[in-house]
Amino acid sequence: MMSTGFIRDQWYVAAHAHEVGEDLLARTVLGEPIVLYRTADGTPVGLADRCVHRRFPLSLSQRVDDRIVCGYHGFTYDRTGACVAVPGQRRIPRTARVPAYPVVERDSLVWVWIGEPDRADPAAIPRAPWLDAPGWTTVRGLEPLAARYGLLVDNLLDLSHETYLHAGYIGTPEVAETPITTEVDDDARVVHVRRRMKDVACPPFYARSTGITGRIDRWQDIEFHPPCLYLLHARIAPTGVEPAPDGTDPHAFHAEIVYAITPETQTSTHDFWLVARDFATDDAEVSRFLAESNRTVVLQDVAALNALERVIAAEPPGFQELSINIDTGGLAARRLLNAMASEASGAGPLPDGRSG
Repeated sequence: MMSTGFIRDQWYVAAHAHEVGEDLLARTVLGEPIVLYRTADGTPVGLADRCVHRRFPLSLSQRVDDRIVCGYHGFTYDRTGACVAVPGQRRIPRTARVPAYPVVERDSLVWVWIGEPDRADPAAIPRAPWLDAPGWTTVRGLEPLAARYGLLVDNLLDLSHETYLHAGYIGTPEVAETPITTEVDDDARVVHVRRRMKDVACPPFYARSTGITGRIDRWQDIEFHPPCLYLLHARIAPTGVEPAPDGTDPHAFHAEIVYAITPETQTSTHDFWLVARDFATDDAEVSRFLAESNRTVVLQDVAALNALERVIAAEPPGFQELSINIDTGGLAARRLLNAMASEASGAGPLPDGRSG
């Protein structure tokens, strides 16, 4: 079903690349049930996940070569969504076709275009090249969020919550105490939020993974590319270690923390997370630690936002929230998202953290 609150003519992450293979993968994006798979030549395909005949899910059907044979009555579809065989007759009805979505694999993510196919431009996909680049190692996961998309956008644009929600993992007192700077590139549609911390405590997340034992200089530089991609450029270095005049930074540790925030329905979200690093790249124990620790942090966010969704769903209309300086990034993201929604054909305002 179409949802008037979504921005449809945009690219969204539908899967990690490793999730899409020979098996049929079901995933709902912007209220659209999709079946994903790879053809024999490795190309990812996305089709509407319901047979045109009696709406049986194609993801519960059988893969035969590069085709899907519906598990209910045998309607057979090729990679373009065209029906190529029906049971009991040779003539294939003219309308026997399921929608095929533009799908692109880039930077170890599988992106799907939800909207008018002729508007899909792969060049518009924002990049995260560290995720599969030489010299970097990435851990990743996906957690279901039973809350609206805008709540996760708010959460990630305001990292002061690390001090309270993620203490003992990634948060220290200085995160909440340090002011932020927020800039918005309206032409490129990117929100930048920066927090630079000097001579601060090193949280366990970085102390155990980098081996730093003392205090650190810590940078958090956020880029949010609405509607889907969030990049946190994290720099961790012993206090006093600065980048070289030419911009190189060989004595610091760098982590690229990436979230793909993909609406599933009006009140549920796919929380794709990835942590790429340029240090200890061959150390399996560091990978295990970062994967477990980041998943713990994500699950803390999930629990908090699921609770917040229940509160918002139960409160009376017109409830007014209070915003302060730490909210400038989230408010800027809301403004861009609502502008994009108002420009989209047939789309109403995108649900933000307060209303849906």
